[in-house]
Amino acid sequence: MAVEIGVKWWQSQLAEQRKSSEELVRPLGSIVTISGPLLSYPTLSKICPTPLLVFHRVPPSEFLLSSGALVAFKKAYEVVTEVKMDSGEGMPRSKDEWESIMKFWAKQLKQRQADGLYEVMSGNIAS
Repeated sequence: MAVEIGVKWWQSQLAEQRKSSEELVRPLGSIVTISGPLLSYPTLSKICPTPLLVFHRVPPSEFLLSSGALVAFKKAYEVVTEVKMDSGEGMPRSKDEWESIMKFWAKQLKQRQADGLYEVMSGNIAS
C-alpha cells in the first residue's frame, strides 16, 4: 500500500505544480515495501524521486514478488534498491534481515536537509 500511496502523492504534487508557477513538488522521504508489489501501472510525466527499498524473499518462499514487479517499480520510482533474502516468512525477523532496511533509512536521513532533523550518535556525552 505504501508504494501506491507514494505514486498517488507524487501525482498530486505534479498536479499542484502544473496549477502554480511555483516549484511545489515535494517527494516523500523514503518508502520501504516488504514483498509488496505495485498494483497499478502508473504512467508518470516525471518519475517519482522518492527512494524506494524493495525487500523480498527468494524461492521457494511464498512471499515472492513476480518477475515483473521490479520493472513496475522502476517505471514509477527513480531510485529502487532491491534486497533479496533467503526463503523465510513475511516480515524481516532477525537483526541480519533488518540491517539492510536500517542502513537504507540511515542513508536517506543523512541525505535529507531539513529544519528540526537531528542525527542521533552513539557514544559518551561529556557533561
